[in-house]
Order: sequence, then C-alpha cells, then structure tokens
Amino acid sequence: MSLRTVGKFLAILAAVAVAAPAGAQILTNSLPSGMTPAEFAGLVWSPSQTVLGLDNFNNTKFTASVSYAIGSIAANPGDYAYFYKVQALTFALPGDSIGRVTVNFDTSLVKSVGPVLQFGQYENGGVGTNSLVAGPITPVKLSWDATPNGDGLFPGETTYLWLVSTYPGGIPVSMQLIDGGVGTARVVAPAPEPVSMVLAGLGLTAVAGLRRRK
Repeated sequence: MSLRTVGKFLAILAAVAVAAPAGAQILTNSLPSGMTPAEFAGLVWSPSQTVLGLDNFNNTKFTASVSYAIGSIAANPGDYAYFYKVQALTFALPGDSIGRVTVNFDTSLVKSVGPVLQFGQYENGGVGTNSLVAGPITPVKLSWDATPNGDGLFPGETTYLWLVSTYPGGIPVSMQLIDGGVGTARVVAPAPEPVSMVLAGLGLTAVAGLRRRK
C-alpha cells in the first residue's frame, strides 16, 4: 500500500472508529498527539530490511520486512515521532503470526505521556482490528504484543509502531520480531543531542577534577 493511500485511510480514521463493532479493538490506532495524516504521509522511510525469523536450529520460521522513519510534529514543536514499519511476509507454518516486537534502548528518553498513548499502530491504513498493542516497558526495552484475543501480525499485514521523544538524534539499535523464532533488524531510537552529550561529559570531567583536588 502506498503512503498516499495510507494517508487517505488515516484521514477517515475517526469515521471508521465510530462505525466499527464494539469488539473491533480499535483502541490504540492513533497517530502521535498533534500529528496530521499529511505529516504521516510525508515521512521519509529507510530502505526496507528483510528479516529472517530463525529458531534454535537455524531454521527459518518466518520472513518480514522492516523500515523506519523520524518525523517532527508541527503542532507540538520539540516532539519527534519515531515510526517502525513492520510487515509480515511468509511463515513456515499455516496460521502463524508475529506475536511480539521489541526495540532495545534507554526508554527514559521516551516522552512520558502515558503507558498507551505514547505508543500506537496502524494496520491496513487504520482499518481493521489491532494486531499489536503497546506491551511491557522496561528501562532498556519497549515491547508491542499480540492483542488479548491472540491476534498477531499475519502474512501480508503491515503495522506502524511509534513512540514520541523530545530527543531528535537517532542511534542504531536492535529490534526483535518474535514468533517461534527470532528475527533481528537495525532501527533507530532516541538519543541525546551531541551537544548535550558533550556538556554532560564536560560536567563529569569537572566533577572528577574537583574530586582529585580534595
């Protein structure tokens, strides 16, 4: 599905949510606060990575595609949206789906706006039920898990996972896709700006100097 088509779907998301059955679980299908469908459609995505999900015997259990993008939010200056596009391609066993996606980095750099609102996903342009929803948050990892009714990411389905941070600098980190096997991709996550890191380093150097003088 093209980004232009996705943008059109996003524009009618509100109407879809109202018309959806009570059990449709369109709960976290939302863009980051203040972000418009046009801004989402204008994201510049990284080249797609093909990910192989391997079991303990190095057998391929599934294949998937991963790419990422970082976008600013005009309505909320200083906020940066990190998007991860994950598409399930093939599975060794019928009926399998990707049940968890994790991104490993310092999660204290994520803007604190609530345990659900800071993460979300779009599948099929926002039409349909959620496959993955915000999962556990630890100091070093964010997770998105299959929905409670067992839905995961099935062949041909695409999800857009996101987080919001006030840190614009991206550092390469690992993403794991999990379903009976584990596939790893390289994506970007928030990182302190270089100037902040230099200042922090100078501060630590000054403290060390003071300690040596005592």
